[in-house]
This record gives sequence, C-alpha cells and structure tokens, in this order.
Amino acid sequence: MPPINLVADENILLLDELFGDLANITRVSGRSISTAQVAQADALVLRSTAKVTPALLKGSNVQFVGTCTIGTDHLATDYMDTNKIVWRNAPGCNAAGVGDYVIACLNHAWQSLGIDPRQQTIGIVGAGNVGGQLALRLKKAGFKLLQCDPPKTDAGHKGYVKLDELLDNCGIICFHTPLIKTGAYATENMLHQKRLKNLAKGTVLISAGRGEVIDQQALLERQQQHNDLHLFLDVWHKEPHIDRRLFDYSHCVTPHIAGHSLEGKMRGTYMIYKDLCKHFGLAASKRLEDLIPKPNVVSLRIDSTATSQEVIAAACGSVYPLMEDNDRMRQGNDFDLLRKNYPVRREFSSLKIQGIIDPQCAAMMHGLGFDIQRETH
Repeated sequence: MPPINLVADENILLLDELFGDLANITRVSGRSISTAQVAQADALVLRSTAKVTPALLKGSNVQFVGTCTIGTDHLATDYMDTNKIVWRNAPGCNAAGVGDYVIACLNHAWQSLGIDPRQQTIGIVGAGNVGGQLALRLKKAGFKLLQCDPPKTDAGHKGYVKLDELLDNCGIICFHTPLIKTGAYATENMLHQKRLKNLAKGTVLISAGRGEVIDQQALLERQQQHNDLHLFLDVWHKEPHIDRRLFDYSHCVTPHIAGHSLEGKMRGTYMIYKDLCKHFGLAASKRLEDLIPKPNVVSLRIDSTATSQEVIAAACGSVYPLMEDNDRMRQGNDFDLLRKNYPVRREFSSLKIQGIIDPQCAAMMHGLGFDIQRETH
C-alpha cells in the first residue's frame, strides 16, 4: 500500500516517529487549517485547536480524522458519521496530567493560603476519564470528596450528588466536564451568575475542563465586587482571544495546559496512531514505552522529619512547579504561542520519593500518584 496523505497539526509530538514510515506528512497550524490544505488528504491528525467543520471536509478525500485529545466539541461528528468519515479521539490520554495540575493547585493553596486539602471537602464536577481518575487519586490520598455527574446518576450509578448540593458543601471545587451546549446534560454556563453569587467566601475554584462551563463575566463581576474566591483558571472563554481582566483576581492563570504532560501528549498521539493503523489496515509496530524519554529528575529523598505539607511541596516542585506556568501566562500575550512553546513537563508518577517515615504521609503521596519507595527499619 502506498503511503497515505496525512495532514497533521505541527505541534503534535511523535509525528515522524509514529507516522513517518506510513504517510506523507503535511504539517499545518491547527488553529488556521484550511480546505485547500486538506483537499487531497486521506487522514487528519489534529488537536482541539482545529475546528473540523463540514465546510472543511466537504469535497475532500478525507476518510479518517483523529484528534489527539479527549474532547470532541471541535469535531463535526454528526457530519462525519453521515458521510462515513471515521473519527477518533483519545479518551483518558491526559487524565493523569490534568490530575497532576489539580494536585499542584491544591498544593499551592496549602502552601500560600493555608488551606489544607485534608481538612476540606473537595467537589469534583464531571466523573469521566479525567474527573473519575482524579477522584480515585484523591480518595486514595485520604481526602474527603463529593462528586456530581448527572448522566451517571441517571444511568443508575450511586454515590453522586446534585450540583447545588456539591457547591453548598465543598470548600474546593474542580470542574472537569466536557462542553455540551444543548440538551438535558448541557454544561455551558452551568456555574452561572446565581450559583456564583451563592458560593461561600474563600472557596477554591479550579477550572481545567472547558472555559465556557463557567460564566466568566459573572465570575469577574463577583471578584470585582468581593475578590473573595481563590481562582485557579486554566481554560477560558473564546480561546485564544481571552479576557485577561480575571488575571488580577486569580491566584493562578494558565493557557489551557492542565493536561500538557509529555506522557499525556505522547499517549494521545499513540492512541490515534493505533486507530489510524487499524482503519487503513496497517501494522501498528511501534511501542509507546520505547519512545518516552527518561525524566531529568528521577528521584527525591525526603528528610525524615519533614511534615506532609513540606513533602508535597518538595514533590510538586520537583516535577511540576505550577507557578512558573502562571508567571509565563501573565508575562506573555500570545495564548497559542505559550501553548506551542510549552516546556517539557513530566507526570508525578515519574518521580520516585524516598525517605518518608510517616505511613499516613506515604499513603497520601502514593494516592496522589507519586512512586513511593518504602523505607524499611
């Protein structure tokens, strides 16, 4: 079989390593992809920045569209289904990275605001791949949780609460829902003006799903009036043309990079690689574990007298210094350039931690995703 014609986002990792011997690759800017660029393509491999519309695909040779991300709100899936164009996403590929981001936010709130997550009830809105895996990690770490997921509740799953109950009873709230604009499970502006007004003073709000899930104008108005919520914002309305006024009222602002761990990016590409090979009847001969490099920081030894607060600060700082992302966001004006030039970030699971004596601290750090080397005495 001759090589397929592949049009791919220039920022996707492992393009040459995975697709180089299968396809003629044309690299494009996902944000500005055009009909002329895809006209002769057999397949597209893109990210969430590319809007795959009926107009983009009409009249082309495209028979496969893969997005190396978990979301699908940027894909015209109904059109592709009707026109027998196979589409695939990468569910769960960045779940660990987003979980790391949230845990880094919890660490920052603990260190800078004195908000101990062990003493809070943490609310997770959305229990899919990302929210569900985060909930498992936080439960293993010993944290108290409430979860909200109406589709799972309606499907008969137990253990979930209604959104207003969660908002009323949680000091820390994380949003991990997809963007759904219509229907019974619409999520657009689900945290609307009334709900924002009712949030308790001092609530920690972490937004790392889709920006449109929160009414950001109403959020800005609440903060301009009271400035009493602790905001950690990774996603925004109208990306990349975002409203920077919220910066002055937020502890941490980042350019939609919560899931941008090296492992997560590579995992997403690899999932689409396997799907593309299956569709075109090609052998998926590459292995992801052979392509992921060794991290720069492999291990961390903790002083035996360190408190749990000191341990999590050292561990998060060794792998993911969150506030460096915040500093770059505040200093840079080009949203897409910040994403394109995002530095290599490894996942918490890549770090081996030695020296923890306290079994409760060890259990917490293991639950949060770090590789704990048990001490024997």
